[in-house]
Amino acid sequence: MSSSPFPQLLRRANISTYDPLITRIYTSTPSSKSQYNDWGLKFNLPIKKGPRYIKFNSLDAGPGINCDWRSGEREARFVQAWGTGKIRWQNDNEIMNYSLRTEKIYDNENNKHSDDYLTEQIENENSSDNQGNKEEEELIISNKEIWLKDIESMSLKEFENYLDLIRNKRKEFLNKRLNDLPNKIKDTLILPEDKTLIHLASTGKTTSQSIINLQTSLTCKELSSKNSNSKLHSKLHRTFGLNYSKKPTSTNDFLPNELIQKGRILNKVSRYDDSHSRAINNTRNSGGGNNLPWVVSLGGITGKTIQNKNNKITEINKNYTSLIEETDYKRLNNLSGIGNFKINRAEMSNQPPIILGLKDSNKLLLSSLNNRMGGKWRQSTANQPSSLDTFKFDIDLTINSIESNPETIPKEIGSKEWVGDESKLSKLNDWSFKYNFGGPKNDRKKGEALERLRIKEDREQTMERLNRLLGKYKIGGEKKTEQSSEQ
Repeated sequence: MSSSPFPQLLRRANISTYDPLITRIYTSTPSSKSQYNDWGLKFNLPIKKGPRYIKFNSLDAGPGINCDWRSGEREARFVQAWGTGKIRWQNDNEIMNYSLRTEKIYDNENNKHSDDYLTEQIENENSSDNQGNKEEEELIISNKEIWLKDIESMSLKEFENYLDLIRNKRKEFLNKRLNDLPNKIKDTLILPEDKTLIHLASTGKTTSQSIINLQTSLTCKELSSKNSNSKLHSKLHRTFGLNYSKKPTSTNDFLPNELIQKGRILNKVSRYDDSHSRAINNTRNSGGGNNLPWVVSLGGITGKTIQNKNNKITEINKNYTSLIEETDYKRLNNLSGIGNFKINRAEMSNQPPIILGLKDSNKLLLSSLNNRMGGKWRQSTANQPSSLDTFKFDIDLTINSIESNPETIPKEIGSKEWVGDESKLSKLNDWSFKYNFGGPKNDRKKGEALERLRIKEDREQTMERLNRLLGKYKIGGEKKTEQSSEQ
């Protein structure tokens, strides 16, 4: 019985295509790419010098004819730089909203309309019988005070016992929170997973005030019990007890300071773009004049150096600005603009959408615009849009060092290189001696430059007198020798 003819038909067919939803980048061994142009396809590509990474829209397109391929260098560099997980992308929904005025959860005026208003009070057991004595009730009952356990004063054993006490109250706290919810919200809690503390906290149905409410009630019960006199209690305070930590507001809170990437400075931001971005963000003093931000190429994408009132221009940044006066497009100096940059913020605002049939849509668009174009339309690979062009991201950077000037690279304090580095001091002395200046403005003293100028003038006058005397002595000696020779 003969084998199935389907593999032979598939091998000879030119209709089998592959259009994945996610862009896939292919690579091969260096010898296969340089000698045979072999990328693991059915046929080799008819190109002499191919890129290191490549992507295809048609994996089975005949013997290298009409094989639609593109360079995948941008996608590969992007994944290599940002796909390691060291740098965290921050979405718009993760950015915390800051209020214009500060509010305290212990403020009665701010929280009196909320369902988590803390109403725990320490009441005396006999206070209901003594209703006539109002002064005694005011002394016994505290006016909506919030008393929490002082965790810092606890020993390790006391802290573990306090945690066990809170864990034992978990079911009671959950039932109380579910009973306090409105009926509309209760109807939405259908699954068993919906009736958990994690679901209530993640959906905003329980807040941090309710957690403090639980701890306050435990403290009040302990103080109002009959056995409270036999225990030593810490001083009452109005601070937080146990609570979950909040999300960090920026990448600097969880990224180490040693996270520095290598990049190249391309050019300065134009004055129009800088003023436009400052107008949108409602920021002032973010740089201007010669202190405009730099556009930096980093990992296949571009970022911008931050310069605001919190990150003022230092002497090192001024030195960097003087080193990079203009963009070297000819790349005559390979080290021009290359340096190390610290990533302060990486935010993705628009995610890349999925585009199906992009090549066919371009052909239909151009054919409708110009009916004279017939046959198969060919487009340059450089003009075709990429997945990296369909989403928006912003990166803020800080200049750490520039390779074109090795002296600006920060050295370890106390090391041999740091101790023996006298280049800056020698340059400063030569500069001040040459121009008769006092060095940096902060190190100058009043009248010091004038005193140096007077000393220099006195030395010059003294040297002129000495030269005159030596000249006269030399001329007189020559005359004496000539007279003696004539005799």
